[in-house]
Amino acid sequence: MAEPRTGDQPTSAVQADELARAREENLRLRDLLIAKDAELGSLKGQVAAMEAGTGRLLNLVDRVRAIVPGFLLRGLSRVLRGASRG
Repeated sequence: MAEPRTGDQPTSAVQADELARAREENLRLRDLLIAKDAELGSLKGQVAAMEAGTGRLLNLVDRVRAIVPGFLLRGLSRVLRGASRG
């Protein structure tokens, strides 16, 4: 027969073991969630840095396009592509 319950005490040793395992699993999953959250934060920082770099490059391209006439830019592009193949 099960022991009478007092407060939040489990009624048997089996229930106490199950509760202990559930608490351990809860802590393990919490630690895993914290680690994944930290990893996600790090990746978000890397993405933000890449986006900032890309934005600077796009601004530079726009400035070059505004300064250099289109035919000259296309010719330069062909020359650079030819140099990279050789």
